[in-house]
Amino acid sequence: MNVVDNISALLAPRNVVLVGASDRNWSARVYENLQRFKFEGAVYLVNPNRAELWGHRCYPSIADIPEAPDHLAIFVPADQTLDALANAGGARSASLYAAGFGEGDDPTGLARAVRLRAVLEQTRIAAVGPNCMGLAVGGSRFCTVPDEQLSLLAPGPVAAITQSGMLVQTLSRGLESAGLTLSHLISCGNQIGLTFADYIDALAEDEHLRVIACYVESVNNAERFFAASKRARANGKSVVVVKIGGSAAAREAALAHTGSLAGSHAAFDALAQEAGVVRVDALEDLVEAASFLARARRPKGRRIALITNSGALKSLMTEASETCGVTLPQLSDETVRKLCDAMPEAEPSIPYDTKRTLATPQYMACIQALHDDPDVDALAIAEELPREQGIERKMANFRALDAWVGNGAQKPVTFVSPLTLRETDYMLQTRGELTNTPWLRDLTKAMRVMSRLADPEFPPLHHDGASDRARERSQLLKTFSAADNRALNEVESKALLAAYGIKSVPEEIVATASDAADAAARIGYPVVLKAVCASVPHKSDAGLVLLNLHDANAVRTAAQTIAQRCANLNVQLEGLLVAKQIIGGVEMVIGVHRDPEVGPVVMVGAGGVLLELIQDVAFGPPGLDHARALDMISRLRSAKLLAGYRGAPPCNVPALAQALVNLGSLARDLEGDIDSVDVNPIAVLPNGAFALDGLVVLRESAQNSTK
Repeated sequence: MNVVDNISALLAPRNVVLVGASDRNWSARVYENLQRFKFEGAVYLVNPNRAELWGHRCYPSIADIPEAPDHLAIFVPADQTLDALANAGGARSASLYAAGFGEGDDPTGLARAVRLRAVLEQTRIAAVGPNCMGLAVGGSRFCTVPDEQLSLLAPGPVAAITQSGMLVQTLSRGLESAGLTLSHLISCGNQIGLTFADYIDALAEDEHLRVIACYVESVNNAERFFAASKRARANGKSVVVVKIGGSAAAREAALAHTGSLAGSHAAFDALAQEAGVVRVDALEDLVEAASFLARARRPKGRRIALITNSGALKSLMTEASETCGVTLPQLSDETVRKLCDAMPEAEPSIPYDTKRTLATPQYMACIQALHDDPDVDALAIAEELPREQGIERKMANFRALDAWVGNGAQKPVTFVSPLTLRETDYMLQTRGELTNTPWLRDLTKAMRVMSRLADPEFPPLHHDGASDRARERSQLLKTFSAADNRALNEVESKALLAAYGIKSVPEEIVATASDAADAAARIGYPVVLKAVCASVPHKSDAGLVLLNLHDANAVRTAAQTIAQRCANLNVQLEGLLVAKQIIGGVEMVIGVHRDPEVGPVVMVGAGGVLLELIQDVAFGPPGLDHARALDMISRLRSAKLLAGYRGAPPCNVPALAQALVNLGSLARDLEGDIDSVDVNPIAVLPNGAFALDGLVVLRESAQNSTK
């Protein structure tokens, strides 16, 4: 039996034992909440130094309570927590509040964490924490959260999981202020017990839930986290996260450019989108996203029909959409005709300005026309909640729209308040009555959230197991001799890339200046001459790449220059690479980066000298297909260059996409061998895409196997 088999006991225990019960710690607040929420099981107090507390008997030990313990809420310090778990008397779950289990890499705490894992594995106790603030479950009226201001939980559309203890209170208040009913509130702490993946996997089965809102500092098993999120998505639930963390130092030390550019967010997003996880940037955005998803499905794209009755708001909405990545759709001729029939005096464009509050039939005719347009993914209507009774025309429109949405609208529709205002009781009541339509707060925040919620549909990726091709190409790596810094030289790197169908330009490796001139004559001028030198991964920066060589004398001189520069740098020159120089096209980059949390991701972006200057990059999952590769390319600002800019011929974007797919196959097949890959630049021309340079960096384990 796995520890996760007891998670049902964590969410709905038969009884609760407060270990270390005292009026000097959090146990008093937990006891009060269990009474306030009317927990139906027995609550036992354990304290060997007290006979009675809060009018109830205190037991000397867990073994002394009159029935088998089920859930232990343990309020004692770290070492005593371990003792309590070791003598748990068959308890199935626990809340572990104590810190001191390795936070900040304290050696004593790390050793204690090892002991805790062993105890939990031995006892099969499903534990939340340590270093947490417990959990609360509306369906079972169970609460070990020591927050006296916590509102009554109940079965509802939103669960919240946070790695921070104190944010339990902040996040619960924020969600409640948005009129949301919290079904579960979980402070997972250090995740030595259960992890985010365990909670998401369990909550995926809750029929009442629509949103799982998370504050995540680290994902300790990305594969399980994303698998659980996929399962939640398949069951009609959305996982929304605020994610922090990642090692800036590791990125600064990366040998490949891709590693230095791939922050933890970029790598996380690459796999999160595939799993249906929505990452937002701030807690306020998390609350707004949860508010939207509690009532509406995710839009299939970022083409949002914005509706207002104010010229000023029309301008503000336009600017907010541009800032936040929302696309203003171009309306079809049929939609324009319908809008003109319903509202002749309004300009039929987006944002759509109705000029005034419309009568309900006219209002709904405009809504229906915009909803039915094939280029619209969602509708956002700028409105204010009425502060008090008396605005009957607006209320009639709100109720008619909400009923229409509930009767089967195929696209999400939301109201958007221009500002975040303190809400009156009547405003709260009105929002509560509109059960089918979200009400987002603040134009810019709403546009930012809706942009993140966009959910373009792709067919599922099918990852086969290790193939003969993967084994064959892993053997190819063993023929190379990686330098101490783990980087293959350019010739070896390109040989591996070529095995995956990533083409290079005509080129030859030679040993002498004379041989270089002969090779250049065979290849055809102009040529590029490069040092083959694995110990210098970025040769251009070191002056070891010379361009625009148009004759034999220029090639010989360049060879001598490169040899002298290598000598000055005290690095070994392994050979000279003579390559055909590409004229025209657009220089891009494709690459692979191994993130310490989520594993390998693939990247495409503006390459050459622009790579680190403008950082125009997009990341995706390994093993991606052609449609996903094209989507990644379309997200780049440099996509306009590829389409043919200012009279330049259009580049072969499908060829670039195929190279990206091939690189993704490499990342998937050789995951255990490769740390990072840079193909920078890859020249994209009308007739194809060609790797002009290549850098493969091995993992340390793979490097050792080649020696």
